[in-house]
Amino acid sequence: MTQINVPVCIIGCGPIGLTGALLLSRFGIESLLIERRSEVNTHPRSRFVDTNTMELMRFLGLEKAVEETGLGPDWTECNRWFSALTGQQIAAIPSPTFHTVPRSTSPSMPVMTCQDYVENILLAEARGDERIELRYRTEAVEVNQDDDGATVVIRDLASGEASTVRADYTVGTDGPHSFAREAIGSALETAPLATFMQDVIFDADLSKYVEGRKGGLLYNATPSGMLVFQPLNGIRRWRCQIPNADNEPLSEAETVRRIREAVGTEDEVPIRITSTGMWRPTPGCVDALSRSRVFLAGDAAHISVPTGGMGNNIGFAGIRNLAWKLAYVLKGLAQPEILDTYHVEHRPIALERIAVGVKTTECMAQIFMAFYAGMDTSEAVRNTQQYGDYDGVLLGFEMASPLIAKNTAPPPAVENPTIDFVPAVRAGRRAPHVWVDEQQNQSVLDWFGMEYVLIGGASVAAERWREAVRQTADRTGFPLCWRRLPEPEAAPYEPLGLVLVRPDGIIADCWNEADVGDREVEARLRRQLPLPRA
Repeated sequence: MTQINVPVCIIGCGPIGLTGALLLSRFGIESLLIERRSEVNTHPRSRFVDTNTMELMRFLGLEKAVEETGLGPDWTECNRWFSALTGQQIAAIPSPTFHTVPRSTSPSMPVMTCQDYVENILLAEARGDERIELRYRTEAVEVNQDDDGATVVIRDLASGEASTVRADYTVGTDGPHSFAREAIGSALETAPLATFMQDVIFDADLSKYVEGRKGGLLYNATPSGMLVFQPLNGIRRWRCQIPNADNEPLSEAETVRRIREAVGTEDEVPIRITSTGMWRPTPGCVDALSRSRVFLAGDAAHISVPTGGMGNNIGFAGIRNLAWKLAYVLKGLAQPEILDTYHVEHRPIALERIAVGVKTTECMAQIFMAFYAGMDTSEAVRNTQQYGDYDGVLLGFEMASPLIAKNTAPPPAVENPTIDFVPAVRAGRRAPHVWVDEQQNQSVLDWFGMEYVLIGGASVAAERWREAVRQTADRTGFPLCWRRLPEPEAAPYEPLGLVLVRPDGIIADCWNEADVGDREVEARLRRQLPLPRA
């Protein structure tokens, strides 16, 4: 068998695997991606690209391309519940987390789009990158590890020819039925929901039925049961989901009938079904995100219910957490022990977001239960406010690990931790966005991605901190740079504050200049740096 040598082998070429390869390439790290499929998945499971993921797309230079695939603000302002599209409106619940409009908390807007659109953008970028090798119609059949790396046996599905890949590290991003997960014996701990879902992609012109009633999700409580419409391109491409208790797919004729019933018209609306599939919501997370030299990300590591659109976004968050750490270790910039923090930091985030999705599903179901029972739905609607309104979870998360300093003060008090978000400069949090130019083209977030960055408030003694950064970087070879906020009023950043931010935009440490004496400057700076061994 021929042998391929590469720093990182990625098993699975979906959005998370492609993003991992692109991030590694930014650090000069080569990767090989293998994928059983022959093309991009044309039956998209994910539609929502959240604020954090769009900030990641901004770093990759793909933000505008993803935005252009989106539905736009007229579709994302709210989610709606009806007896049918043309029938009684039961509820219209605002969805600010989904809404594609400028916001004060980020330079990026969330986008309601399709997984295949985003995947094609990432794939085009990867194909133009000389550090990334893509092999479709190729499967992994064996993974073995030792102290120095991992050996992956791969097979070309067209020719049957087998090869070995020798990699320093392997990342499994190969979906919910992950071979990589099975190969390392990581257990996926799930709690399947009671019902199955029939997922249908179809082409139809429903414009006259949704005019004035647009929404990111259009739920319908029909006589035959619940059916939810999801616009995919805002024109003719639609997705619908139909609960199905016995896992038996409906016939095409019955599926079309159910769609017409949910539209609420006797018109013979032409409907062309392009693909369909059965699945069961099975939320869960693995017990270990890595074992030795093999790591898991995306649906290989955790599965969310579709409610709230968190699944792919949790995967993007995870691969962003992992990629820079792999790159730093491979380049000799940090100790291998930092890779252990991927599990420690990311798994709690994944579990929290999975739990929020499950809770939102339970709340949303109450609307239908009340409606079908002929009861007042107002209380159920109030309980479902977090559907499309959960910035507290997305932006207010707080990590903890040896790479992150311990906070001495409590976090900002909020009424509802799921919904309410208050930007704060705290270790373990996403660094808050502020504009750093008058034209509002550059965000403080644009400073992050490659190095650790020490940010100084406008009133700090800039020269002593700049010199400490320079000397530390020169003596250690560690990627560290200095930035200073231009304006004294840059809340929540303090004028005399210092904030140390990791490449993934997470605050590693923060302190007030007044608490640091002249002889302590460099030591204070180094406290949370994962410096390589001398």
